[in-house]
Amino acid sequence: MFRFSVRPNQAHLIEWREWGPEAFQEAQDQNKPLMVFLAAFWCGFCQRMDETSLSEDDAITLLNAFFVPIRVEESQRPDVDLRYNQGGWPTIVFMAPDSTHLFSVNFMEPEPFVNLLVKIVTLHQQGEAIVEPAELPAHAQTDTGEGTNSAPLGPAIVAEIVGMVEGLSDTVNGGYGAQFKFLHPEATDFLLYLYETSGESSHLDHVRFTLDKMRESKTFHGEEGGFFRYSSKADWSEPHPEKLLDDQAALLSNHLRTYLLTNDESYQETAVGLIEYMDTVLSQGQGRLFQGCQDYVREDRDTASSAMLSVIDEYLYCDANARAVSAYLDAWWILGLEECRDRAKDVLEALWDTLRSPDGGMYHYWHEQAQVPGLLGDAAETGLALLHAYSMLHEDIYLRRAETLAESISQRHRDLDGGFLDISVSGPACLNRPMKVLAQNARLAAFFVKLADLSGDESHRQQAVWALKSFPNVHRNYGAFAAGFGHAVARLLSLPVIVTVVGKPGDPSVREMARVALSQLGWGDLVLRFRENHDVPVTTAEIQAGAGPAHSVNQSSDLTHDLIMELSRS
Repeated sequence: MFRFSVRPNQAHLIEWREWGPEAFQEAQDQNKPLMVFLAAFWCGFCQRMDETSLSEDDAITLLNAFFVPIRVEESQRPDVDLRYNQGGWPTIVFMAPDSTHLFSVNFMEPEPFVNLLVKIVTLHQQGEAIVEPAELPAHAQTDTGEGTNSAPLGPAIVAEIVGMVEGLSDTVNGGYGAQFKFLHPEATDFLLYLYETSGESSHLDHVRFTLDKMRESKTFHGEEGGFFRYSSKADWSEPHPEKLLDDQAALLSNHLRTYLLTNDESYQETAVGLIEYMDTVLSQGQGRLFQGCQDYVREDRDTASSAMLSVIDEYLYCDANARAVSAYLDAWWILGLEECRDRAKDVLEALWDTLRSPDGGMYHYWHEQAQVPGLLGDAAETGLALLHAYSMLHEDIYLRRAETLAESISQRHRDLDGGFLDISVSGPACLNRPMKVLAQNARLAAFFVKLADLSGDESHRQQAVWALKSFPNVHRNYGAFAAGFGHAVARLLSLPVIVTVVGKPGDPSVREMARVALSQLGWGDLVLRFRENHDVPVTTAEIQAGAGPAHSVNQSSDLTHDLIMELSRS
């Protein structure tokens, strides 16, 4: 189903095709160039093109008569977006009938857009080259360190990424980078990890400063809840009006972890507000899964005082819902919200029931039926959610499912030269060439490390090494987005210590025991688990280091680094 601006437009009169082999075969059979309109559901410039350039009679006539027009949304096809996006949305891609990429442009006003279409048609009919075939955008090239002096996976890489994130930390406005602001929850999560393992208070201080600045700014929507995804200004004062489920889930995890480490109730308050927002605004459908996004659109684009319309992306995305599962499980045991545990279990069951593909992987989203199988990002996020559920709920089915997913990933995504490929189902044009993507492989490595820790099967750690080995040095191109890679490498370098806190969900003594375990043990791969037990007289912690027997303590002061070292030697 194609979606257009909610304001009046005629873009629907264009005979759009879905991205797929049929459209590309049609272009070849009819010797027509292709135009791919790559948009985002919430993109204001995409909506404006619907209302203007794509509503022009001449543009509609030209596209219907002389082109094969394809419409793609980035949230539905992140694999296509990864390969063709040229610096934002819309990206308008022109291809030869044989699907060769010719060139791409971004937003265009009606007159130059129509003139461009006329020029392409004229040159094509005359048999002249429209342009020399273009290279894909730089980010669409496989992210490997081949041809460089790649450093081995080790502490030096982690230290370098720590320095990168610290260097990007904005000490005036919070966040990362000084020109504009993305939310960067992965960088915040990395700084929290660094505080837990090193005790360096500056890491926690910047996290608190960032979360406070965000909450005080226009990027936080105080009236209706949730955080906008991006601000054009460094002080968070000019947000773009879209709120994505993926961001809300990741920020919920950030706030819950910060509350756990600080006991500052302002982070609990924000976390509860995010849960309410997700449970209401992003839960307007009849199913168990969360919806993808909320956007705001002016009723009259040219009148600043016109009413703002709330628009919901009702599609149900696998990777974002998997992130929500982990965040809701944390809300259960940290805050004692049983409804969050129940919702997390429902969502996870729905993902497994409705979005698992016949080949053992995951579909990307649901709309009337499961759509787009074989994306590595969906499998990695679902795997992490399954392991978090196993850590919190102690139900073996979640571990078994995670192991099943790991086997499918290894069979279908593993590249013989190192790393894992982003797609397992090929498609037309550049989808016939799988890629290795740093961020996806970092998340996958985190999944394999935790799977090894929880299952005791060390072969999964070798899979984590395989996921990361192709990328040393490439992280330097990613700024704060490299934080997830640094986090995964850091955990990989340390053997696991598993701490299981036993007690009542939401009990202050549970949070105290967890806080001390995280902040005082100083261990690089500490796996924190929770086991619900309302009958224990006091909260306890069970520590498992290596193959030795578990050690139980009922005083948080007994959780020290010396204890871990002693258990590791025994």
